[in-house]
Amino acid sequence: MSRKYTTSGIVAGMTNALALALLLGAGAVQAQQTDAALQPVVTGTGNAFIDNAKAGYVFRTSYFDRRSAGDANGTGMFRQQAMGLGGWLYGNTGEIADILSFGGTYNFTVPLYSPGPGPNPANKFAYNYILRDPDQDSVSVIGEAYAKLRFGNHAAVLGRQSINQAWYLPDLVRFYNKLDQSMIGRRDVRAMHPIQYEAATVQGRVLDDTLRYYGGYIWNARQINDNHFRNIYAAAYQTTCGPMGTSPCATNAPNGAAYDSSGAYYAGVQWKPSNNMMLEGSWYGLQDMLNMAYLDFDYVFRMADKNYARLGVQYMYQGGNGANLVSGGNDFNTGYVGGYGELRLLPWLVPYGMVGWTANGDEIRAPYSIGPSYLVQRIGENSKAGERTWIIGSIFDFGPFGAKGLSFDVSYGNRNNRQTASYAGSTALPDWDELATDLVYVFPGEGFLKNFRTRLRYAKVKESGGTLVGDKFTDDLRWDFALTIPFK
Repeated sequence: MSRKYTTSGIVAGMTNALALALLLGAGAVQAQQTDAALQPVVTGTGNAFIDNAKAGYVFRTSYFDRRSAGDANGTGMFRQQAMGLGGWLYGNTGEIADILSFGGTYNFTVPLYSPGPGPNPANKFAYNYILRDPDQDSVSVIGEAYAKLRFGNHAAVLGRQSINQAWYLPDLVRFYNKLDQSMIGRRDVRAMHPIQYEAATVQGRVLDDTLRYYGGYIWNARQINDNHFRNIYAAAYQTTCGPMGTSPCATNAPNGAAYDSSGAYYAGVQWKPSNNMMLEGSWYGLQDMLNMAYLDFDYVFRMADKNYARLGVQYMYQGGNGANLVSGGNDFNTGYVGGYGELRLLPWLVPYGMVGWTANGDEIRAPYSIGPSYLVQRIGENSKAGERTWIIGSIFDFGPFGAKGLSFDVSYGNRNNRQTASYAGSTALPDWDELATDLVYVFPGEGFLKNFRTRLRYAKVKESGGTLVGDKFTDDLRWDFALTIPFK
């Protein structure tokens, strides 16, 4: 049964949320760790701490419906469905002595459509990136509350925060295909909110902003549809754990260890010697979970009229750490290599393609980001052990035909040779074929709608072979809407 909310109730809730967020001096639209976080604050004629303060609301609403009837025996039948309205109220102060500032966000989601369990007891409609799992409930949390110290081009942030390491090569249509560009990031491309962290982080730029560095230590995290900050293991698998101190994750862990992890550390560098080339490398240690390393190289051959050819390669390594909670106590190591190509010879057509290869040791995991793998942006998940992947697609830009800001992305992908991890006996998994489409509109002008974006997505997956009897089809329909509304 759907939950119903009156307009006055929603407005009252948003009003209370605004008052709370402003009282706490809520955070930035994007995480503090963006280019803007390292920019000097322009001092006004009065008190800079007040004059340069900013506040606003990032409005989001989203509908999600993913369903499958399973194979010929009904194996794998499920449905995930919901619609919500929310986003986050943000605010940040100006700087004290050109060094110290504060900020935070209040994140919330109101259920607009939240169906209950279906006829199959396992079919709960949950796990849909929008409402709080597993009961399709609302989200309400102080997502960010941080202090930032800035020393020129270097910044340190302490407290609840989002983390964003994105840095782009200019004038490329699909550089977003690496999404978070990191194994610790925002992960909000399909959600109402970003992942947020209780952490101490640093970020800076040197050598005339051709080299950037970042790093930090995280002790707790909040998933995209959760009300609680949890230890990093419980945050990664929050649907099976309760609030801190009452979590069933404290028992029945592999090797008698607790389902707990005391923190994660990471460090990385990005080098962009020109607007045609970028190299990035990073390392992550998630205690009692896994270690991760990431390398990425992009090069662009520029042509006339903003035409170009882009080539990229990337490598990921993942291995066991401590109690190996993510792999049932089994030590493991695996790797992934990907290649990418993108071409623009016409202003309205941008074909692209990628290939990927994953080692047999285990699947690739990204518990705190969508992940930087080329395949994730179209397929939506990381590769399984032994997987071979290819994707071809194209973006059609309707701007040259008078519809500026409107584009259509269509792709077809194949995943084969998929299997469970070698320590689990290497059971064959079904092959996967997916047709994915996205119709996207981004408002191209200034004014109130300057930051407006909406997307309609439909994808269909066919799985066959492996443990299935016959074919299994999955339909995926999503619609989302986002608008940043600055108050000051």
